[in-house]
Amino acid sequence: MICGSGEEWNMREHAVESDLLIIGGGSAGMWAALRFKQLMPERDVVVVDKGPRDWGGLMAMAGGDFDAVLPGEDVDAWLQDFIYYFDGLCDQEQMERVLRLSGDRLRDYQAFGCEFFHKEDGTLKSVPQRGLDHVKLYPARTKGRGGELMARNLARRLEEVGVRRLGRVLVTDLLDRDGRAGGAVGFDALEGDFYRFRAGAVIAATGVGGWKTSYGKNTPTGEGAEMAWRAGARMRDFEFGRVWNMPRYFGWEGQTTLMPLGGRFVNALGEPFMERYSPVLGANTDPHYTTMAMALEIREGRGPIYFDISRIDPADLVLLKPQDGWQKLNYDKLKALGMDMFRDNTEWVPQMTISYGGMEADGKGRTSVEGLFAAGTARSTEPGVYAGGFALMTTAVTGWLAGESAAEYLQSAPAARTGCLREQVEALRRNIYAPLGREGLAPKAVLTRIQEIMFPYDVSILKTEGALRRALDRLTELRERDLPRMGASDPHYLLKLREVRGVAFISELYLRASLERRESRAGHYREDHPRRDDTRYLAWQTLENDGRGGVKTAWTPVPLDRYRHPVTRYYQDNFRFPVSPSSAPSGTEE
Repeated sequence: MICGSGEEWNMREHAVESDLLIIGGGSAGMWAALRFKQLMPERDVVVVDKGPRDWGGLMAMAGGDFDAVLPGEDVDAWLQDFIYYFDGLCDQEQMERVLRLSGDRLRDYQAFGCEFFHKEDGTLKSVPQRGLDHVKLYPARTKGRGGELMARNLARRLEEVGVRRLGRVLVTDLLDRDGRAGGAVGFDALEGDFYRFRAGAVIAATGVGGWKTSYGKNTPTGEGAEMAWRAGARMRDFEFGRVWNMPRYFGWEGQTTLMPLGGRFVNALGEPFMERYSPVLGANTDPHYTTMAMALEIREGRGPIYFDISRIDPADLVLLKPQDGWQKLNYDKLKALGMDMFRDNTEWVPQMTISYGGMEADGKGRTSVEGLFAAGTARSTEPGVYAGGFALMTTAVTGWLAGESAAEYLQSAPAARTGCLREQVEALRRNIYAPLGREGLAPKAVLTRIQEIMFPYDVSILKTEGALRRALDRLTELRERDLPRMGASDPHYLLKLREVRGVAFISELYLRASLERRESRAGHYREDHPRRDDTRYLAWQTLENDGRGGVKTAWTPVPLDRYRHPVTRYYQDNFRFPVSPSSAPSGTEE
């Protein structure tokens, strides 16, 4: 029984035991469970998600478009595209694994009943991405429900192979058994019941962190990364975030298909301004660079920015218009209000959405914590630039690989001591429920303050030292003053409180990492360090809990002496953004 503010909650306790615990029921989590059961059908798997059991995480909100290397295509050609696209910051061995398995996962989806567009000759219709020579996505036939159908089909397969799944349970902390991950604790976000999980291994498939900017990005809040951080996991790529171009008045999924088919942004003067910043690629480029240009146009007084559809062939609109699901509902409501993005030019804005930081993991998903594996966007996969369909590909494949790796681990891992974890569990339980029933700041109010700190252009898009330091000072004050004062009136708001803590956590790592990378590369642009510096920063930045409440930073150079492909081209070189005369060269000239 938990008491507070005159209210009482009768909490039940649930003890759940399994061989493998998977935290996160989206694409990566479900693929990990499926692969593990294929390899070890006699073993028990539990998948836990903070959302509804059958929802499917962010996959259910996706359009369903998928990147894949099909038979007859050159994996090396795709790989070299990504090395170029990532400005050299590409884990070539991991990316090659993903690409080699991508076609199999696409065929699995087709076998499950997911449909993709075909051309008249019967081959799959593809859409090239970001001006790259080989990378392309295959659009889902049912626009608006493609991701939802993927989630439903995967959930059905998990039911068939006997995977247990729990929904509406937020996992908050990992359990330490003999120095390795051996379970977790959490609570039911509706009833408040306490859950204690015991497992031989744990896969974190908790997704990315973010800033709850729209209904399409409301759930990824970083509490999974925070949980792993407290357990000792190293983090990587936190200086990179996704700043997306979004309609001002509504969320949208699928704009990555619009540019290759003729869509473009224009300023208030009607000028297609991307040609000014990138004469080579123009409008058909990565949204990260488009949002940088949008911010510059707005700052120079040439805003607002509009999306121009006049060049899109009407025959291609069938690939874009939603036919069902949340996007169709959204589209119909907007049309009723007089806004039709497929008829009129609509106003769009640059918007910070999610962090690309995640757990550092090897090619098989193993983290720095024994027994803990990372899959999907819970692990770092890309440096802030994003090809359409890339996330569904990488989450499927890295989930598959993590499931394999967990099976290998459980075949050889020594049994943990069966000693009592009561003191550890009880301490975590008290911490979970401490804010429940306590009068205090509303989580929403604290979230709004974090957004106000993080969203200015000189913090999120055109970063500068001064702005980043001021933001970090304000966030540190908020962490010390406001986070401890939050209260939750019921279990639902207790979940919201934990989410806001996660948002604060990933915000701090984002600011600290952005300050340390004193150059511009891929999805990280420092207006005060606009040049690339390969001598110092062709390296991954890792962050680690120093055990005293601080952050320890290290750099891991890209091992070009081991990789098969040298870095000879940089996607960044296609762009010419203004360079302040006071900006000192930060190393290698572009």
